[in-house]
Formats: sequence, structure tokens, C-alpha cells
Amino acid sequence: MTDIHQKLWIKCISTYDLESATLINESSLDKFRRTYCLNDYIYKLVISKFETSSYLRVNDIEAEYNILKEIDNIPGIPSAIIHYKTEEFQVLVMKRLPGELLADLQIGWLRLLTILAKLSIIIFRLARRNINHNDVLPTNVLVAPNGSVSLIDFDQATHSGFWVALIGQFTGINKGINKIHGSLFSILKLHLKKKISPKIERFLRMLLGKDDRQVQSLPTLSENASSQVKALLEAWKLARVSNASSPGAILAYHSFEMNGYKFPGERPWIDRWNVIRTITDYSGKRTLELGCNMALLSCFLLKEAHASAALAVDAGYKILKAAEQISFAFGVKPVLMQENFDDKNDWETSLTEFKPDIVFALSILNWVRDKQRFLTFLGRFNEVIFEGHESFDIESERLRAVGFQTVDIISISERGRQIIYCQK
Repeated sequence: MTDIHQKLWIKCISTYDLESATLINESSLDKFRRTYCLNDYIYKLVISKFETSSYLRVNDIEAEYNILKEIDNIPGIPSAIIHYKTEEFQVLVMKRLPGELLADLQIGWLRLLTILAKLSIIIFRLARRNINHNDVLPTNVLVAPNGSVSLIDFDQATHSGFWVALIGQFTGINKGINKIHGSLFSILKLHLKKKISPKIERFLRMLLGKDDRQVQSLPTLSENASSQVKALLEAWKLARVSNASSPGAILAYHSFEMNGYKFPGERPWIDRWNVIRTITDYSGKRTLELGCNMALLSCFLLKEAHASAALAVDAGYKILKAAEQISFAFGVKPVLMQENFDDKNDWETSLTEFKPDIVFALSILNWVRDKQRFLTFLGRFNEVIFEGHESFDIESERLRAVGFQTVDIISISERGRQIIYCQK
């Protein structure tokens, strides 16, 4: 984060008298969204001009406030107090609710079922108001010491009919037009995955008609496993069901090993990194990773190659959540952005404004429909590291056509693809 951005945060905190507030969350998907706690209130803060993840959410601060006011008298829902929206900042002030996140609790089946029963009452009441939360996940459920349950974070919430809302929030089946990120069934399934052994998981997938040959077991962690390894495990759980690798495969794109734990995937990460890290000097440079998947590259560029900043872009919500865990595990903070390169919106401008020194486009062009548009975008930059699916003659012709004078093969990947270094 630059000095200018840090000054904006200082100004924002000062404007709303939050100097003594406690920072409880800074989204690694967006460094310009924070949540603070002061006394009995929660403050959601956004620096509007630099926010990078608005399209990840259905609602901005004002829309979330309006939905919360509609359901203000439902027990277990945060009460919206006020919102502010200026050219610089957006702020939502809510009454603080007691409890810990369900995601942070170690609980048994009986307690989980009790929590789900209480959560069901909240969901039913929301459906009666024609509100669909769309993001019922353990990270958005609070459980208080007295057993009360709350549902928070309504930035994905939408209006819908009673049955659409009820079915969506209970089962995750989408009968409306908006994406459902989580439901009661999602919570149940996540808990089940924590409890069952890999052998039982494979057996259940076989019963459900899944291709067991595509399932590789994740490691079982010891009780004293580090928080870093735990974060990696959560990342691989998300990545292997994200559809960001082989279509239909229950498998992450990259494999990785740390502290004796092996996280399975299609392509060995260290082999790729050992090639990429030697291509050029990344120290002090700004990097842009297109089609980042788990953003391992951006994290390693920051941690190991001392890049000054990294922007990692992918189309998938789940894979970016995996990338968020990866960045936590390695103690770095790449900017993570969701963007589909086949969308008609002008994604080029926002990525160009990051002002990268080096751009990575590894095994991504093959999956983009409008290849010329994507290549033209690459041509905006002076230094690109590229991995394609076609022959070198075809790929070099494409890259030279958008302005690169030097197009050299650096290495051949384990899949027989050229890793190409391009300069103007």
C-alpha cells in the first residue's frame, strides 16, 4: 500500500473518530475494505476510489444498509445504525453482536445441529421478508456463549420470492438470478468433510457417482500443526472444488509440499517456480498475474523474489478465496481481483492503472475466447512472461504482432509448453 493510500486510511479513521477502534478485519481480496470495532458498534469502511472488489459483491455499503433496515427487527440480524457515502469513503455502522465465528469453533454434531436449527429460524424469517442472504457460510455465522446464533454480512443479499429465498438458503439450489455462495447445506457439508476420513470421503463420492480416480487425499494435520500449514490445507480444500483446474476433477491446479505435508495437485509448483524465479530480477517491481488460480506465483514473488507489489486476477470466486488463504499462509498481501477476461466491461483500464512492471500470462490464453483482445492488452506492457498451448512459431507471431521485439523461449514446462520471455 502506498503512502497516499495509507494517508487516506488515516484520514478516514480520523473523520469518523475511530482512532481508538480495533481493526478486526482487512480483506486480502481488497486492501481498501476494513472492519473496525468500537465499543458496541461495528464499522465497515471502504475507500471508494481504490476499491478493487466491488464486483465480488451484490451490494455496496448503501444497499447493504437498506436491506438491513428492512429486516431490522429480526433477532440474530445486525441492526444497521447509519451509513455514510462520500466521494472518498463509504461507512456502515452496525450494532455489535456477541459471539465467535462458527468457522473458528471446534464443535460436535449435536451442537452443530442445534446451531443449524436456530439458524433455520433466522433464514425462515428472512424468506418471509423476501430476502435471500446468498452467503450462509461458517464465516458469516456468530455463535454466542449463551448459545444464541446470528447471521452477519449482507453484502451478497438480494430480494426474491419466499420460496426462492427459502430453497436457496437451505439447500444452495439457485432458483433466482443471483449466485448463491453458501447455504445451510454448505455448512453441513463443510462440517462433514472435517469429520470423515479420506477413505470414507472417497467411498461417498463413489456412491454419488463421482470419478474416484480424480480424487487425491489431502493430508491429515497433527494437533500441533502450524497456522501456516492449516491455512494451506484450507486453501487446497477450496481449490480442488473450484473448477479452476481440469473440468470436473476434484483436484487443485498446483501441488506443494511443506513441513512434510503434501498438498496434491496437477502441476508441481516448486518446479515451475524454480524456472520463473531465474528469468529476471523481480526485486522492487510491481507484478500482474493474469489467471492467477491460487496466486502462488504472486505470493512467491512478494515473499521470495521481493517484488514491491502484486496484483493477482482470476475469474473464480472460490479460487480467489483459496488465494486469500495462501497469502495468509505466506504472510504476504497481494491484491486479489475477480475478473473474467471475456466480459464486455472494460477490465483493461483497471488492470493497467496498477502500473505493473512485469505481467504474467501463464496457460491462460487458451481459455480466453477473444484472444486478440487479450493479446492487445498484453501489448500495453514492456515485459511479459507467457506460457501458451500452441507451437512457438504461432505464439511468437502473436506476441510480435502486438509489439514485442524480443520473444525468447526460457524453458519447456513438464507439459511440453514453452515459457516465453517477451520484451519491447
